[in-house]
Amino acid sequence: MKRMMVLLASVLVLTACAQPNKEATANKTEQTTKASSSAKEEQALKFVVAPQYEGKTSDLIELGKKLVKEHPELGSEGNMALYFTGAISEGRAALMLVNKTDVDIKKDLNFSISWSYDGKSILDNQKVSYFIKDSGELPSHSATLILLPLNEEQLGIVDGMSDPSKMMLKMSDVSAVE
Repeated sequence: MKRMMVLLASVLVLTACAQPNKEATANKTEQTTKASSSAKEEQALKFVVAPQYEGKTSDLIELGKKLVKEHPELGSEGNMALYFTGAISEGRAALMLVNKTDVDIKKDLNFSISWSYDGKSILDNQKVSYFIKDSGELPSHSATLILLPLNEEQLGIVDGMSDPSKMMLKMSDVSAVE
């Protein structure tokens, strides 16, 4: 329950930061509003699952679909990002990998993750590989879940998280595997 509260609080903070200026929005013409609505629809964030899970469902898949539907603002245009979903499954943390670039990810990726809470390190520049054969392609403007195994000490830190402002989750050194 604590993890879900941290997730909800994180999402609310992200949503609050993404709210447009109401006066500026009110001053837009109807034509501009329609054009931007069309552009947003074209760039809607989609949730994708690995080919072996297509047509199947699980609590994690449903969580991923729900988060993308309720929070399409996740990620920033032109970038890839990671978010903690609040879910732990069989000793693994479910992180959402968001691709808001204009590039479809069709090759394996390597990247590093640094994750801490209140100054306590959970992962320190941990190398992670995203294999297309296991996780599927990640099209432009889509998101998927990756599961990272955690030891008992790391799980203890994650389980104690209650204030999203104390969490730092950073993805770096992204490179395609040739």
